[in-house]
Amino acid sequence: MKRMFLFLFISYLFVLIGCSPEPSEKVSRYQENNEIIGEEREDLIGEISDTIYHSVDRSNSDVEELMISPPDRKGESIIPSEGRYTISAGVFEDPPQSGRLLVYDENEVLLIDELLDFSYGVSSVTVDLNGSHTVHVDGLDQAFLTPAATEISNELTAGIWEVGKDIEAGSYAVIPADFSFGYLQIFEEGELPRVFEFLNSSPESAINVQLQLKDGQKLKISRLEMLQFEEQS
Repeated sequence: MKRMFLFLFISYLFVLIGCSPEPSEKVSRYQENNEIIGEEREDLIGEISDTIYHSVDRSNSDVEELMISPPDRKGESIIPSEGRYTISAGVFEDPPQSGRLLVYDENEVLLIDELLDFSYGVSSVTVDLNGSHTVHVDGLDQAFLTPAATEISNELTAGIWEVGKDIEAGSYAVIPADFSFGYLQIFEEGELPRVFEFLNSSPESAINVQLQLKDGQKLKISRLEMLQFEEQS
């Protein structure tokens, strides 16, 4: 469905380019920096959980590793204690596991919706859980919630990250891994969320998105295994 949406959206952009002497803002923003705005952005983001703007205690002093083992893969939900976690499927399964991961806030608004799959999804998701979030998995034999360490890095994987804690503020060129497709969403209180699309079908078609990151912004990486943030002078 997402790939069909991408095809239709890009086709729509080309139609607009061909019919208008000057590209609209929607077309220009996508051409210049792969940014999606307007109704397409709203459709991709959907309802926003206010908890995306909140941070938890990163010490993880009371956080323990948890395992979810849904009966007959029909799905299971738990409410973990507050902390920062990396959620993943079993890595030594043969064949490899594939299933859905959902994280809801206490108002049942989605915070995370990802496919845990080493071939067609992501291998893990890192996220703050505030003690009232519900974690639901289905289609998996097992899923693991592991306490996540906090360190500054220029390589961020799927999940939600905070500028100033997980990556330094500054100017970056953002590059996806080869043969990947997904989104980077940027959230800042009081501002409209921003959405950038990455479609990298080969090394020759590498997408380079230019960003200025500010302390306190939240970065949500979805359907991408990893993004590389290269500092710009």
